[in-house]
Amino acid sequence: MRQVIEQSILKTIAFFDVFNYPLTAEEIWKWLYRPGREVSLSEIKDILEESPVLQEKLVRTEAFWSLKGREYTHIIRKHHNNLAERKFNRAIRLVKFYKFLPFIKMIAICNTLAYSNTNEESDIDFFVVAQKGKIWLVRLLSILVIHILGLRPTKKSSRDAFCFSFFITDDFLDIQNTMMQRDDIYLPYWIMQMLPVYNRQNTYQKFIDSNSWAKKHLPNAYPNQFAKEVKASWFSKLVSQILALLFSPPFFGRAFELVYRRIQARIIGENLKEMINVDTRVIVNEHMLKFHSNDRRELYYKKWRDRMSDLIEKENENV
Repeated sequence: MRQVIEQSILKTIAFFDVFNYPLTAEEIWKWLYRPGREVSLSEIKDILEESPVLQEKLVRTEAFWSLKGREYTHIIRKHHNNLAERKFNRAIRLVKFYKFLPFIKMIAICNTLAYSNTNEESDIDFFVVAQKGKIWLVRLLSILVIHILGLRPTKKSSRDAFCFSFFITDDFLDIQNTMMQRDDIYLPYWIMQMLPVYNRQNTYQKFIDSNSWAKKHLPNAYPNQFAKEVKASWFSKLVSQILALLFSPPFFGRAFELVYRRIQARIIGENLKEMINVDTRVIVNEHMLKFHSNDRRELYYKKWRDRMSDLIEKENENV
C-alpha cells in the first residue's frame, strides 16, 4: 500500500532530522526504514512529488527533502560536509600508523562522520575488529598510540581527537545483541553507514554479511566503499609480524593476553566498572569491548519518536 511507503518515508526523514541531515530522493530510497515491500527509486520520487500527505509534512530545498519548518538544515548539512573532508584526512593519516600493528583486521569510521555529518568540535570515532583471542592486546596498542601522540579526547576538548571505544573479534561479528531494544532504530543505520578505512582479508564484507539482520530494517542499504582506504604493504605486514612475535609470542599468546586484560582492568574508570554488562552500553567479554558510557541511542530514539508523534498529530488535525 502507498500509505505504508509514505509512513516509511516520513520515518526515514524524521530520523535523519534528529541529526540535522536532510536527504535527497536517492538517499531516502537507500535509507528507507522498514518499507515492508520492495520499492524502486522511481516510485519514491513519484510519491515524494505526488503524495498530498507528504506535501503537507515535507518540503524540498534544492535537492534536499526535510520536514516542514526545518528547511534550513540543508545549510547545516553542507557546512558539516565541508568539515568532514578535513576529519577524513586526519583519520587516514592516523590509520597509516595502525596498519603496522598486529592482529587488526578492520578499522572503520563510525557514527555521524561516516556519512560526512560532523561538527567542528566533534571527535573521530573508530570501530575495530581484532583477531580472535587478541582483543585486549589490540585495544592496548590502539589506545597506546593515540596516548603517545596526544590525540585522545580530554575533559576540556574532544575536537579532532580519536576515540577507540568499540572492539570485537573476527569470530564474533554479529552485534545484534547490542541493540537497546527491539525497535532500536539507530543500530541498523550505524552498521550500514560504517565506513571502512582499513580492511584486511575482506573483514568488512564478512561483518556486513554477519549482520544481515540489519537489512530487514534497511532493505535498500548497501555496503560503503572508501576511495581513500588504507592498504597494507609488504613492509607493514613485516613490521606487524615482528610486533606480533614480541607482544604475543608463540605458545605464550594466551598468557600474555591475560596480562593485557589485567593491566587494562586496573585502569578502567570506576564509573565504567559499575556499568559493565549491566546493559548494552558497556560490554566486556572475550569477544567484545564496548565502552559507550554516554550511549545516546535512547535519546535519539526519543527525539525520533517525538518527531513522528508531531507528524501524526498534524495529520489528525487536518482530518
